Amino acid sequence: MKHIVSLIFKVFLLAVAVIACIVFYLYTIGFFAVSPCVGLVASPGGKAYLDVSALETSLAAQGVELLTPQPEESAVEAAGRFLDSGASVLIVLQDSTSVSSALLTEAATAGATVLFVGDSPDDATLSSSANLWYLGSLASYGGELLGQVIAMDYRDGTISDANGDLLLQYYLYQSDPDADESDLASSALAECEHYGVYTARVEYAGEEGAALSFDAQSLDGQTPPEIILCTSVPDAQAALETAASLGWLEGEQPVRIYAAADTPEEADALVAAGAQAVAHFDPVAMGETAAQMALNALDHRFPGLDTGLTADEAGRFTLPYGLSE
Repeated sequence: MKHIVSLIFKVFLLAVAVIACIVFYLYTIGFFAVSPCVGLVASPGGKAYLDVSALETSLAAQGVELLTPQPEESAVEAAGRFLDSGASVLIVLQDSTSVSSALLTEAATAGATVLFVGDSPDDATLSSSANLWYLGSLASYGGELLGQVIAMDYRDGTISDANGDLLLQYYLYQSDPDADESDLASSALAECEHYGVYTARVEYAGEEGAALSFDAQSLDGQTPPEIILCTSVPDAQAALETAASLGWLEGEQPVRIYAAADTPEEADALVAAGAQAVAHFDPVAMGETAAQMALNALDHRFPGLDTGLTADEAGRFTLPYGLSE
């Protein structure tokens, strides 16, 4: 009887040892580790700012899950749920420069990194913690890129100096510009002058001095400008249609149209339709860059590593605009 009990006890000890070895092995390969995840906090206005599919695909390729908000869930509620689920990085899409103090408190308590995308928080907010960063593209940078192209096209004769006054005669067509569009246009014109190309704005008015509408009927018989500058896709499409109807895109001194778009695909389509050059934002590149920064943060590395970007003193990374021509 004692022999049987001893044998059972030895078998039990052996089983315990085997189980312990298996558990130890599973721990060493990370079997029991919580899967890494990143939380995406939606903007209040529903603006994307980045391609979510590109973000999700880039993270998934490295075994990282992207947690997304539920319908009607507030930013703070979503952030809290993500942090409770183990997210150590939050990507927050911003519609304004103001930042939720409750969200910052939630993130700080959890020791999480926060990457803002969209409108940038102010210097004081970003500098308040080593875990707060910003990624975005400035409309003014798009304007500078477009202005450089316009200046070079004027200097090499692509844009004709139709009246020989050594000034770039431009018509600015903006049907309903927001702050970014206005900033882009002013930056483009300032960049022209930076390269020594001075500009003169063309404004069309009727016999009584009232501004003429930008359409073929109203502008029929008017002297064409040397270029038309637009800052949105609908405006560029309208400008192309109107200029074509007036015959401004033909002949030895055609009017050149320059514009800005929200995606490379939109920019390419405008160039195919006749635009000379189009600066564009790139949501896919923004999503992929945000993913790389999040992966770096998960590995406790500098967020800008392997992105090709550098940060300013406050912690802002700026993705350049692209150009289609």
